[in-house]
Amino acid sequence: MHLEAGVGGAIVLIGLAFLIALGFASVGALVGLRAGSGEAVQGFFPVFFVFLFLSSQSLPRPLIEQDWFRTIATWNPVSYMLEGIRSVVITGWDGQALWRGFAVALVLCAVGILGASRALRTRLVRT
Repeated sequence: MHLEAGVGGAIVLIGLAFLIALGFASVGALVGLRAGSGEAVQGFFPVFFVFLFLSSQSLPRPLIEQDWFRTIATWNPVSYMLEGIRSVVITGWDGQALWRGFAVALVLCAVGILGASRALRTRLVRT
């Protein structure tokens, strides 16, 4: 694979991938702590899969021909995280795509971590 953004882009790519992984892991922790079972986290996977499937993962949004699918992909926050990663690899330094990708990943991390910490506090009180 050739990174259009070079060595600096590789560092940015690793950082964004880390934030995305942390965000999804924190949401998984939130679901697990709220529900109190591993089965609930595993049952939540289809929801994650739907968000991934209805994003711009397979095609950039301007190339999606179906209006309804492009609209859903535009509203889907996962699209912006994927487009941030895609921009470093394919187009180079696309500031708008990177900014949106990092912003959505940080919001996902914040919501997941704050929610998981509150759920942990509640879970500890009940036990």
